[in-house]
Amino acid sequence: MVKVEICAGSHCSLVGGLNILETLEELQEEYPDQIEIQRVECMDKCSDMKNAPVVKVEDELITGAQTQVVISKVMERIK
Repeated sequence: MVKVEICAGSHCSLVGGLNILETLEELQEEYPDQIEIQRVECMDKCSDMKNAPVVKVEDELITGAQTQVVISKVMERIK
């Protein structure tokens, strides 16, 4: 199972975190029991605003995360 943590703090949510979350939830429906999504209030990584949104896929921290990059990282670990 691939564990994904998404910062759901206000800044990360505003700059794309919620879009990433929605896309991951759709992917989770396609791959049941293979993706675990956890919303985290804050990862303390966006003191520099350009680091937001912050996502962690397994042990890999992704700052300035983009949906396609996160999905690619998740799919690498599923296959």
